[in-house]
Amino acid sequence: MEPFTSAAVEPAPPTADDQRDAPRPHVVLLASPGAGHLIPLAELARRLADHHGVAPTLVTFADLDNPDARSAVLSSLPASVATATLPAVPLDDLPADAGLERTLFEVVHRSLPHLRVLLQSIGSTAALVPDFFCAAALSVADEVGVPGYIFFPTSITALCFMRRTVELHDDFAAAGEQRALPDPLELPGGVSLRTAEFPEAFRDSTALVYGQLVETGRQYRGAAGCLANSFYELEPAAVEDSKKAAEKGTFPPAYPVGPFVRSSSDEPGESACLEWLDRQP
Repeated sequence: MEPFTSAAVEPAPPTADDQRDAPRPHVVLLASPGAGHLIPLAELARRLADHHGVAPTLVTFADLDNPDARSAVLSSLPASVATATLPAVPLDDLPADAGLERTLFEVVHRSLPHLRVLLQSIGSTAALVPDFFCAAALSVADEVGVPGYIFFPTSITALCFMRRTVELHDDFAAAGEQRALPDPLELPGGVSLRTAEFPEAFRDSTALVYGQLVETGRQYRGAAGCLANSFYELEPAAVEDSKKAAEKGTFPPAYPVGPFVRSSSDEPGESACLEWLDRQP
């Protein structure tokens, strides 16, 4: 394994206020490959720095990513957000038909030693925030003695979907046993999904990736909480359902901390959408 050098981290320069005040708590955020995962987590990092007195470091992977898109997102961040990219890991032993999800899980798992070295090089850290595909990183948070929070870039309802999947397997003692989700699957707020409407990786309970998703959902239970790119008014039933699960101790508390969107009101055609939205109740 290539050593992770401190030169890979780009710390934000201290300001006059930083020097006068006590050190800011350091939070490390880990984004799995893909702009849809990186952009909202980058926005969370920015808000933690700008509005909550946190010193964030946003960590990305070198694998499975569009480097130009990743660079564009990272370069848009203010100097108050540090960034780091984990070294690439070998993947040539995976079969050609491994699929995106399985490959992504392998990248995360094989990158854990690099993440451990990075956290040790940073020093005192208040929390680790891996996104929903990086739940394996919670084990590293345990090793270094910091709380881990899973970030969901989609919604609380998607988190409820994952919780239902995990709960379906709670009475399966043997490792590797997998049970198909009911058709239809009932979710909070009167949402009823048929199998054909599930995310593709959840449709075939015999597939390897389905088992990996079940195990990932089980790992969520080791988190101190889940942060979702949502807000109460958007999905109140899902928030209340998650609150009940947390009170029972069956799943970590879920916090709707969004929405994390970047303003695009200057784009052509955007004003018509906003004008229509402004007329809604």
